[in-house]
Formats: sequence, C-alpha cells, structure tokens
Amino acid sequence: MKQEKCTEFWMHRPRTGYFPQTLIILVVLLIALSMMVSPVFAGKSYKWKISQGIAEDHPASARCKQFAKLVEEKSQGNIKLDYFPAGVLGDWSEQIEANRMGTLEIGLNAGSTSYDPKTNLMFMPYLFSSWDEARAAIGSKGWLTPIFNELYSGIGLKVLGIYLNAWDGMAYTSRVKKLVKVPADSKGIKMRVPPIRIFEVYIPTLGFISTPVAYSETFTALQTGIVDARSACPAVEAYVMRDAIDTYVLTKDAFEYWFLTMNKKLWDSLSAEDQAILTASADTVMADQAIAAEQDEKDFMNKLTAAGIKVYEVSDQEWNISAKVVRNKAWPIIEKELLGTELMNKIKQYATIIPQ
Repeated sequence: MKQEKCTEFWMHRPRTGYFPQTLIILVVLLIALSMMVSPVFAGKSYKWKISQGIAEDHPASARCKQFAKLVEEKSQGNIKLDYFPAGVLGDWSEQIEANRMGTLEIGLNAGSTSYDPKTNLMFMPYLFSSWDEARAAIGSKGWLTPIFNELYSGIGLKVLGIYLNAWDGMAYTSRVKKLVKVPADSKGIKMRVPPIRIFEVYIPTLGFISTPVAYSETFTALQTGIVDARSACPAVEAYVMRDAIDTYVLTKDAFEYWFLTMNKKLWDSLSAEDQAILTASADTVMADQAIAAEQDEKDFMNKLTAAGIKVYEVSDQEWNISAKVVRNKAWPIIEKELLGTELMNKIKQYATIIPQ
C-alpha cells in the first residue's frame, strides 16, 4: 500500500518547478566535481623550512635549493620549501636538534653520534674503496639508506637521502719527513682525530699516536706542534688548512657523508603521494651530488698541488694493507663497543673484498 501511494504521488505531483530544481542539483554536482579535480583541492598544502649548517659556499647550499625546487615542481606547488642560509638557524648540531623537535622540517647536515652509538657507522673505516661502491650504497634503493633510516628513526628523524661528501685523507705538516701511506710508516706521528669514539679506536691501529682535537682547534694544533698531522680530512678541508700542512695523502680510510633528514612525525603524517614526491626528489639530488662530489675532490686535489702541497693517493694494494690491519684490530672493538653484532653482520656483506 505504501509503495502504491508513493508511486501515485510521483505520478500526480505538480510538475511546476521541476526543471529549476534539476538544474540546481546539476550545478551543485558540477561544482563538487570541479573541486575534486582542481589542483587546489587535490591535497594538503605545506610550507616548510630547509637548511644546512655549514658555510654558504658549500655545495650543500645548492643541493638544498635544488631539492626545494624539485619538490615544489613535482607537487605542483602544494609543497613549498623556504631555504634558510647556513648559520641563520644555528650550526649543524643545533639544526639536527631542531629537525628532531620539528621546528626545522628538513635539514641537510653532517651526522651526529651523540644520540646513538650505532650511528658511528657513518665513519666506518675501510668499509669500501671506490666511488662506485659508495654510490651503490645510497638512494632509496641503496643498501645503506634503510640502515641509517632505521637508526635515525629512533631519534625522531626520517632519512630522505644520503649525501656523498668526500673521501677522508690525512694531511701532514712539514715536521713529518717521510711519506706515510701504510701503517709501517706511521710510528711516532701525533695524529689529530675528531673527538669521536670510532676514530679513537681505529686510528691507533694504523700505528699513529691518536690525539683528539676539536675541528675548531685543529689548524692551531697543526701550526703549534700539538699534532703533526690530521685525519678525517677531505681534500677540501686540506685546502682550507693549506697554510699549516706540507703533504696530503688521499687514504680513503673512511667516507664522509651527510644526511638529508625530515622530522619523522611530519613524514608519518603525509600521504603516500607526498612521501613519494619527497623520496623521488631526494634520489635525484643525491645522485647528482654523488657524481659532482667525485669531480669536486679532483678539483681540490689539483688546487692543493697548485698551492704547493705535495699530493698523493694510496694504491689499491696500499689500501688493502691498511684495511686488513683495521679490520683485524679495530673492527672487533667497533662491533663490541659501538655497532653490535647484528649491525656489523649487515655491513660486512657489502664490504670491499680484500684479496688474501
């Protein structure tokens, strides 16, 4: 009966006003549809800060700007990153803390071992020996990125990418009268090491007298004789300290890389689409940097030569000699004190194979 009354009502209801009502409904539907496809309503819009804590003429500055541009383009303007020059938001360590707390959304800085001893992995000595191996380790598909992402997630950061900076070398003052390329030559030399545990462990196994000195005091320490040489020295830093050194040896004992990081809570709040944009942009920027860094290293070694510094690079055989010593003597201590067995086993499978 109810169905019959309903049908009867629709059959006999007045037709007046039917067309205008239908038109209104169609207009509302069209507006709703346009809102769904419009870029303005396609997703949330964000405005974040990005910064790095080293000198403004460092390549990290250009990479921050490149990343910001790519993200804005890929997101069609929905994600905007304002770049803050080095120092404006504090030094690198202050920026890492701000990144963790979320007051700085994205940062590109050297890593810190202050939060977790396992992050000493960033200075793992004699892990690999070539640029190709270093490049294969990074990026969203590299083996090293997920390891660092897991470590950094514990301190509130998401690793978007690993920034290849340069190989470490060793710079010697004129007080060192011999060329030092293998452990047999290093006896009696006072070597500056960063006040970071992993350097304090492995540098003495190479035969040096290990002397921890902060970076800000290193130049004076070289000049005054507190130390005879410095480790953890990329070619660019040797060039900066060229007035205090006589010889530079590219030992490739450790690789210096930084991290493009994002506040993890912010990352977790994003859509899969926005996360994909950030990851793809980071991959592009870090890949470009990985190519440019190798050329930058060559350029600064040439600048050192032009400045009158004697420049050498260890051969594969010489690298293998030092690597064997460090892996036999230092790696067990590093495993026990810093990395743990599980993490050490992960990285051993990717380490450069040394001929026996």
